[in-house]
Amino acid sequence: MLFSWFPKHKLISMLAKSQLLLMLCALILPTYLFAQTGPGGVGNSSNQVLWLQPDNFSLTDGSSIDIWNDTSGNGNALRQPDATIRPNIVNDYVNGYDAVRFDIGNRRLRKTNFTNFPTTQITTFYINKTLDSGDGILSYNSTGTDNDYLLFNSGNLQYYRAGNTGLSIDANDGNWHMVNMSWVNTGNGVFSYLDGFLRRNVSHRNGTSITQGGSLALGAEQDAVDGSYAANQSHEGDFTEVIIFNQVINTAERIIIQNYLTAKYGLTLNNAVDFYQQDNAANGNFDHDVAGIGQASDGSSHTDSQGTGIVRINTPSTLSNGDYLFWGEETKDPTYNFSTETTNYREQLNSKWRVSKVGDLGTVSVNFDISAIDLTGKQSCQPLQLVV
Repeated sequence: MLFSWFPKHKLISMLAKSQLLLMLCALILPTYLFAQTGPGGVGNSSNQVLWLQPDNFSLTDGSSIDIWNDTSGNGNALRQPDATIRPNIVNDYVNGYDAVRFDIGNRRLRKTNFTNFPTTQITTFYINKTLDSGDGILSYNSTGTDNDYLLFNSGNLQYYRAGNTGLSIDANDGNWHMVNMSWVNTGNGVFSYLDGFLRRNVSHRNGTSITQGGSLALGAEQDAVDGSYAANQSHEGDFTEVIIFNQVINTAERIIIQNYLTAKYGLTLNNAVDFYQQDNAANGNFDHDVAGIGQASDGSSHTDSQGTGIVRINTPSTLSNGDYLFWGEETKDPTYNFSTETTNYREQLNSKWRVSKVGDLGTVSVNFDISAIDLTGKQSCQPLQLVV
């Protein structure tokens, strides 16, 4: 998709390459309501309690960080007031993104008084590289119990809640991996995934709940509220993104987030759920601000996404099991402006998007949020058009 300005007023329909997708009602709007602006276009501040991203760091390589801001909308930043145990920034480390390095010395970041931490169900994603097996990864401790929620031991990942259950994940090989798990306190409520592969589905601690108001630590294991950190249980590895929801997200939403994360960091995803598949030389690398809509084989769906970019797509007219639509941008951290393309007498936005689809979603609505784009001298937004 190109976003261009022409000296005429028109709203257009657009047909994606090889007639793979018909998108009607391409609306150019400065703002709009109710968009899903979470990872991959899934969720918002009501169901997402933590979202740590590397996108907004402005530190030089090797600098220590005292705060990792939360972009979920809930203000749950992780901090470290003690300068001797702060993690460090590694610039431009994976697919152009920074990473946060937890090196030797029991380094950690934590959020105290976490008043809206999930209680009866939770979903967690993280992108990590490590060669340290006996480590605490995410540790939540409350007045209710030690290790109210704990993920530890990258070489044989365990979920602990007053007793542990194995998640059948070994992410301890020095490579980048996407790990995600969910828990609900009923039925076979524990699901675990490594790079999109389902590893285990079991029951654990049914009928119990997590106590809010405790302390969450990243990169360490605490045995008291923000205390009793054991050096031999600290994590030595790198993180790029950490996401926590206060619910078990549905299958379609999980697949969308998996595609968003693996595209963003250039990771390999299980072919059975790799529905974006745009990171190759033939198509160009449209890795950034990936979002998607679709319906999973179990009938669960997600039909309205914007994510971290300015493109929102929603309201598919036809949606069946296995149908997905994804889109991504070629430019990382774009500063949008226009350049003149003299052959067709138009001015073209300096970034492009590519769509990828599985199945047939019929027609969809496409919106661009242009509120941050300088249209000075471009008359008004009415002459803006999408070009395929």
